[in-house]
Amino acid sequence: MEDMDTSATDRQEGKEPVTGEAFAVLVFITVASIITCPLTTILNVLIIICVKTKSALRTQSNITLACLAITDVVMGAIGQPVFISWLIARGQGDDALWQTLLCQFIFKLLTLSSLLHMVMINLERYIAIKHTLQYTSIVTEARLIYLSVFLWIMALVLILLISFSSITRTISVITALAIIVFCQVVLYREARRHEKEIANQHHVSAEVKQKKLKEKKALKTTTTVLFFLMLSFLPLLFVGLLKSNDVVKSVNLQDILTFTVILTITANSLVNPIIYCVRLRQFRVAFIELIFGKSHTQAEDIEKRAFRVSNRVAPLENEQSQCRTGNWE
Repeated sequence: MEDMDTSATDRQEGKEPVTGEAFAVLVFITVASIITCPLTTILNVLIIICVKTKSALRTQSNITLACLAITDVVMGAIGQPVFISWLIARGQGDDALWQTLLCQFIFKLLTLSSLLHMVMINLERYIAIKHTLQYTSIVTEARLIYLSVFLWIMALVLILLISFSSITRTISVITALAIIVFCQVVLYREARRHEKEIANQHHVSAEVKQKKLKEKKALKTTTTVLFFLMLSFLPLLFVGLLKSNDVVKSVNLQDILTFTVILTITANSLVNPIIYCVRLRQFRVAFIELIFGKSHTQAEDIEKRAFRVSNRVAPLENEQSQCRTGNWE
């Protein structure tokens, strides 16, 4: 977030408020952040509660999503309020250096932690598909939680001990994304291979098909989360390249780029729980149970009516009919 530091220094020399197009962008992003901040926090807290309290959702794959949701909760509960206060002060020309440094620290910590957790999610999926037989012995709930704590510590150490300059940050982000994309390519090749093997075997049990169906659904969800994560990081990479080549000279343009980066990164924390609910019916049902205090059966009925699910769809706890028909969508 060196662009924030540079433009802040330029502004602070004369304590000038943001003006022109940059001020309009600042107002828009401030209002958007105020609206999305509580939504981000609440939705991600619900994701964590669902995985924690609902046995049907307490799978290793969902635990990794919950670990990522913790990062998003921190963004909504701490990161966004800090950014909002900085944006308001910036618009008035009253932003202090400590506010800028605090925003930089939180921004770097949360973005790096999110990337590391995406690596963890992809590794979990890699083991699930590549080493199916050893999966349950390798990937356990306790190990995933310990790994998540380790990743937070790693992100903190990297931020505090290593000079995380604009160039270094850009290289780190590109490297992490490259590793994740590589894992995704391998995972999809394996998933397609498993699908073809099952299609060519006429005596595969419904249990095996159901297991592969759930694995593919989990992979698609992970890929969707990854796709939006990469979209949110594109402005960061773009601004980092511009700063490293000293292309941006205008202070107003620096402000606009900084505000845009903040918006896209923070918005990703709101998008993730929405993806879970859109992609995974179990989360939708669990949300209805928690928010409206309904039983599991009542929540299923409400979810079916709300999303116009056909009566032919199997109940949540029994998807074997889908497996027997070979429906892998």
